[in-house]
Amino acid sequence: MKKYFKNASLIDGTGEGLQQFVTIAVEDGIIERITKEDEVKTAGIETEDLKGKYVIPGLIDCHTHVCLEPVADTFQMFQTFKDTDFVISAVKHLEAFIKNGVTFIRDLGGVNYLELPLRRYLEEGVIEGPGMHCAGKLVTMTGGHGWAIGREADGVDEVRKAVREQLKAGVDCIKVISSGGVLTPGVDVNAYQLNLDELKAAAEEAHKAGKRIATHCHSTQGVKIAVEAGIDSIEHATLIDDDGIRMAAENGTFIVPTFSAVFNIMNKGRGNGIPEYAIKKSEEVRQKHMEGFKKAYHAGVKIAMGTDSGTPFNHHGESARTELELMVSYGMSEMDAILSATKYAAELLGISEQYGTLEVGKQADFIVLNTNPIEDIQAVRDIAAVYKSGCERA
Repeated sequence: MKKYFKNASLIDGTGEGLQQFVTIAVEDGIIERITKEDEVKTAGIETEDLKGKYVIPGLIDCHTHVCLEPVADTFQMFQTFKDTDFVISAVKHLEAFIKNGVTFIRDLGGVNYLELPLRRYLEEGVIEGPGMHCAGKLVTMTGGHGWAIGREADGVDEVRKAVREQLKAGVDCIKVISSGGVLTPGVDVNAYQLNLDELKAAAEEAHKAGKRIATHCHSTQGVKIAVEAGIDSIEHATLIDDDGIRMAAENGTFIVPTFSAVFNIMNKGRGNGIPEYAIKKSEEVRQKHMEGFKKAYHAGVKIAMGTDSGTPFNHHGESARTELELMVSYGMSEMDAILSATKYAAELLGISEQYGTLEVGKQADFIVLNTNPIEDIQAVRDIAAVYKSGCERA
């Protein structure tokens, strides 16, 4: 089935500026043609007039935890939720992503592999939501960050086996832990955890299987070890220093800042049940996180958008808009923020052939906005419609 979207103001995600009075022809969910309105005959074909509207690619969130409810005390949730609780939460969260213009996500730490059948249900249209890549169980050292939902592993051979277990389960990517974390009690955010030889083994196993590998890392030293090990993306990179920035830029390593996680803990923490240890850790790192991001951005480090949604009060879908606004407030241009959530996010996930930009031959995943996001990134909050494979979803 063919459909035309005419008179659009298009930001196609390639980095090219605003194109006006554009017609997008979509057939069977794929972009067939993009051209000027006066060059296309639309008579007899279903046509949507987008005059005065702005079209951008669907957003890609590179760091989510779709099974996690964004409650105040994440660690307590791990002790009390049953599998059915996590599944019901996940279905609700997947719908929230689409509603908020997020058309593809990467889940970086699921629960008991519950997200894997949900991925299939999304593909089959049984449930509503974005496209999804899954990492299965995160791989962490014994007692390391995320141990409550992770696969604990120590030493090169055990880490290698743990990664192979995730591959056997059918994951799309691998997640490892390089430092302590904010939400795990008793661990230091600036202490690196998995060692260089362990990370190298994990990266080797992922890359042998043609998969990308991401690492949670706040630690200054952990960032450098992760880059040296060949990790594809560093999630958070909170305490990255000048050497780490140089290494990331030279190696083409992505950074996924996930500002939303600390932002929500800081803004909604005290009095709302977030544990004091998580608030204190967030207070310790927030300024350095922002400063490191600014330096990395101006040094040309590759940056992709991710939210860490599912952490306290960090709501799925909604946080993507907050994340873009935070990156802009910390010095990124509006256009680069959009690219971080479209073109560069797709590059990181290895899905650029189908997603991330609005070009002929790619999936017709796009958002229709009422105002211009290049002039004000808050325009991503004013959504007129969301399309997944050319069909309106919200």
